[in-house]
Amino acid sequence: MELGMEEVKKVIEEIKRRTTVPACSLVVDRERRPELCDSKFGGFPYWDPQKEYPKDAEGTALILLAQLNFDRMQAVRPLPDKGMLQFFIRPDEMFGIDFDHPDRQDTFRVVYHETVNYDVTREELEALGVPDGSSEEYADCTPVQKELAVNCVSKDSAMSFGDYRFEQVFREAVKDLLGTDMGEASVYDVVDYEIMDEIEEEQQESDEMENGHWMLGYPYFTQTDPREYQEQYRRYDTMLFQMDSQNDDTGKGWDYLVIWGDCGVGNFFINCEDLEKKDFSRVLYNWDCC
Repeated sequence: MELGMEEVKKVIEEIKRRTTVPACSLVVDRERRPELCDSKFGGFPYWDPQKEYPKDAEGTALILLAQLNFDRMQAVRPLPDKGMLQFFIRPDEMFGIDFDHPDRQDTFRVVYHETVNYDVTREELEALGVPDGSSEEYADCTPVQKELAVNCVSKDSAMSFGDYRFEQVFREAVKDLLGTDMGEASVYDVVDYEIMDEIEEEQQESDEMENGHWMLGYPYFTQTDPREYQEQYRRYDTMLFQMDSQNDDTGKGWDYLVIWGDCGVGNFFINCEDLEKKDFSRVLYNWDCC
């Protein structure tokens, strides 16, 4: 069997209807310089001086990739409604990922602060040895090129092609809408590549693709969902955080604000029940590029 353009569009719309969920789109604010406790990408992190600062097994201090302050945003459930969530990575050329053990929090760390101490100062934290990820020392060790303020906007998200579950949802929609059982056939067994490329291009132009920076919703990949071929990672059923590459297209050149390798994207996944319990001890970290 082979599906035509109109049939595929009908199936895609049905998938969107079935999978759309509320999520948080994270928007970089280039006009604002973030303060210590603000939501931001990169730079100098907030930290609770009463806690041990995150380090890898060799004792190297991790640097901040992102922090999200729920006290200052309207987050979507099941994200916390208060406190701060932080993502740290080891400062190295691989941005702190261990591709053999991407859910082992040694080379990266996800930290949740249930309360934020707004009396803490940068000077106090510098005295404790907390590193500034935006300093020249770490220029090649993080995808974030400078400290960036971030705002949160509530926005719906629908499953896109990259999610490993898309194939099954596609089969179910084809059967229900068209009365055709695809069996174990893949999308590209029944849809011409040119049709899928055209639909994907249309979605990109209409801002329906799930690239960009997100909490919750569905992931975007330049390569493959790591959960597709590694069943042990399928327990991580919820996208906790996604940071995409973003260029600085302000008319002053095409330098990047965020750049993962060759224009890639980074994702963090968690189990939904763990998120409900605010347990961030088990998280899957992945990034890929073109």
